[in-house]
Amino acid sequence: MDKKEATEQPIDMRRHILTVASGLMIEKGVKETSLKDIAQEAGISKGTLYYYYSAKEDIIYDIANHNLKQITDGLLAWIDDVTTEAAPEEVLKIVFEQILGAETRGKLHLYLLSDAGTTNTPLKEKFKEQYQEWRNTLQYGLDKILPSQNQKNEVLSYLILAALDGLIIQRLFGTEEIPVEEIVKLLASTE
Repeated sequence: MDKKEATEQPIDMRRHILTVASGLMIEKGVKETSLKDIAQEAGISKGTLYYYYSAKEDIIYDIANHNLKQITDGLLAWIDDVTTEAAPEEVLKIVFEQILGAETRGKLHLYLLSDAGTTNTPLKEKFKEQYQEWRNTLQYGLDKILPSQNQKNEVLSYLILAALDGLIIQRLFGTEEIPVEEIVKLLASTE
């Protein structure tokens, strides 16, 4: 095995473990998924799993980090793509569709939020930090596309974040189509 393969193997195994664990946690729930379940589903021994993750909380934390990073990267991509010529409705539509579009990530996000809100204090602290970062990123983007209403953009960033969480729940229950275009028009209106 060459040096490149040796350094990539642990990353790939960690990614494999996290992918398997995410799927099991979505299917069975966070609390009902054991390390034994994860090792079995991943096709590895418990010893190999313990080499990478000695506790389920470590897996949960890495899954949360990965999930939160994906959402953050989406928001940062939005900021990078914002130009003064972009209509606020178009930019917000892209943000909403990107975050709402990943159904699996949405389910996992809710499971992790539930765990963080009830029993997992370190995960709760991670979510608090991440939500603050998302809100600040949203406000920065809003200030870029709606500079004439800078005073309202802070409040609007809180509203968008809350709306996204609520819409993720609605999308997961799938009872009706979410009118994303109408929602972003309302949020982007300056009147």
